[in-house]
Amino acid sequence: MLKKIKKIDKMSHNKKMKIDMKKEERTKLMSFFTSNLSGRVRNFELPATKALMPLYESIVNSIYAIDERQQKENSLNGRIMIHIVREPQQYIQTDGIDGSINDITGFIIIDNGIGFNDANMKSFLQLDSTYRIEKGGKGVGRFTWLKAFRKAKIESCFENGDQWVKRSFDFMLNQDEINDSLIKIDELKDNKTVVTLEDCLSPYKDKLPKGGDNVATKIMQHCFIYLMSPTCPEIIVVDDINQQTYNINQMFRNSIQEESNPIEFEIKNEKFFLRHAKIMDSSFEASKLYLYANDRMVQEINIEKYIVDLDKNLFFEKGYYYAGVLSGEFLDKNVGTNRTSFMIPNIAENDLEIGMNDIILNTSEEIKVYLSEYLKEVKKKKKERIAKYIKTTAPQYRHLLNYMEEDIESIKPSLSETKLDDELHKIKRKFEKQLKEENEKILKTLEVGAVNLDSYQEKFANQFAKISEANKSSLAEYVAHRKVVLELLKKGIRSNDFGKYSKEAFIHNLIYPMRRTSEEIEYQAHNLWLIDEKLAYCDYISSDVPFNNDSKEGRPDVLLLDSPVAVSDEENTGREYGTIIIFELKRPMRDDYTSSDNPIDQMMDYAEKLKENTVKDKYGRTIKTSDNTQLYLYAVCDITDTLIKIARKYNFCETPDKLGMYYYNHVINAYIEILSYDKIIDDTAKRNKILFDKLGI
Repeated sequence: MLKKIKKIDKMSHNKKMKIDMKKEERTKLMSFFTSNLSGRVRNFELPATKALMPLYESIVNSIYAIDERQQKENSLNGRIMIHIVREPQQYIQTDGIDGSINDITGFIIIDNGIGFNDANMKSFLQLDSTYRIEKGGKGVGRFTWLKAFRKAKIESCFENGDQWVKRSFDFMLNQDEINDSLIKIDELKDNKTVVTLEDCLSPYKDKLPKGGDNVATKIMQHCFIYLMSPTCPEIIVVDDINQQTYNINQMFRNSIQEESNPIEFEIKNEKFFLRHAKIMDSSFEASKLYLYANDRMVQEINIEKYIVDLDKNLFFEKGYYYAGVLSGEFLDKNVGTNRTSFMIPNIAENDLEIGMNDIILNTSEEIKVYLSEYLKEVKKKKKERIAKYIKTTAPQYRHLLNYMEEDIESIKPSLSETKLDDELHKIKRKFEKQLKEENEKILKTLEVGAVNLDSYQEKFANQFAKISEANKSSLAEYVAHRKVVLELLKKGIRSNDFGKYSKEAFIHNLIYPMRRTSEEIEYQAHNLWLIDEKLAYCDYISSDVPFNNDSKEGRPDVLLLDSPVAVSDEENTGREYGTIIIFELKRPMRDDYTSSDNPIDQMMDYAEKLKENTVKDKYGRTIKTSDNTQLYLYAVCDITDTLIKIARKYNFCETPDKLGMYYYNHVINAYIEILSYDKIIDDTAKRNKILFDKLGI
């Protein structure tokens, strides 16, 4: 028996009718639509991420074929076998264990359903068949075969009347007709239909899972709703080369704990049905919501993105992921022709329309009710963790706990401290923006005199409280920054595991960025407060900038000019300075100072040059001094043996705490002090202790 998909030609005028010229005006010519398989497949949308869709379509077709046969034979045990076809075997040796690296190229699907009888064959030959429209069939599933595979081979044995027959044919794009052979065969014991999907094409081949276990898991996810039915046929996946067999039904029973009855709820008068399930299988990797249409899974959604306190910890703590199966007539009616997406807008354009966002958010609320006990526990722990983090590490966010509670609750529970801080910073910025807008609104209202001050007293009080909290936050952030800087300095003066200390540049940049001036950096960019709080307010500061901008000249590590003698609002263009401060920084624990290489003589040389009034700053302005200009010279370093010998020659005295040494040179009017790193850390810690204690850091 031979059947063909016939091309419908234009009706021949000569063969079909003879047109009488006198009756031409009354003659009606009939035109017919034609079908082009190649064009239909070419225009068929199948994303590369849906590479397993052809396999799913075959399995669902097998389920329907078995269901059709079960309606006639109640005792039928339905069975579907899926064989994975791989490239020729290759092996790699890894620690003595063979590892397969060959890719999947196709699948063989075998079922004992009704078979390709005349009715099913007729439906197959219609490009958009309505044969299974009552089951939601679109008549397009086989297009996915030719979209992703070079060829599909069909061989079906079934009982036709009082005899057994076998129908077989190839289905491919490069042939215009199907050579359908139907032959009589010896009596069989059971029906058998084999669909072979051969040679997966690019880009779908690269998107196929590598392992048979992954294929089996994907099938289980797609066939979720069928596996829930007691009449679901047995589905077996066989990875022949790897000699692995996966019983999908058993996997489902082992890993899925489902609720017996679905929950019904409405969205804008449309009914939806949600079935809850718990998945005890780590390969699912996240809690999911599966959107079904006509009993087929169409869209998979990571519901963790929509439920804040739901994440992978659900599996780690409770041993399962959540899975929801959502169905309803609205989804059935709005599934796309290709069954890979829904024809539903993300956001509804009006109050009567339902958007995908409406569906997901409403379903999320139902899921929250189902997982309420767990989510309540997570929310409590998250709140405690955030409060502790703010109290001990980031006090600048403390006011957010009172004023931005909803935003705090929107933070995911398992973020790292770094990401948690990022989220809190975003919320803080949002608070500041809102505060600014509210301030402007209040000021604008007062300006136009449209408000009674007494009636708005409470509103103003609340706003002033917010402003106060914001100011405290800024102060807390700055104090927390000081704590970090102090810890960095402590770390910088310690040796590493190899007995080496930080280079001078590390300490230098920590205190004041090298090769920069106070006109080039913001106040917050330096940490002169480590030495003295007053230093930050000097008239001019330069760091590692040579005198006269000449690289051959001396370059104080830090030079501070303050208190010009002439009082003026103009910039200093050569007036005398009342105070000049110089810092010379040395590597921690340096102990190789000599009479010609030491910070004391180095700073005194700088001082004498400044006294000559021949030195200019970075911007070409003369640094003028007088006999009354007071010089303060500070050597910041560790007081080691070689430095002590040099200091004694100048009659340096010890500071009362024995952590430093000082000396006054009357000739150049300079106070000289050796500041040890230990003294700086000790003094700074004492000055800031009350601030650290108040913030609990």
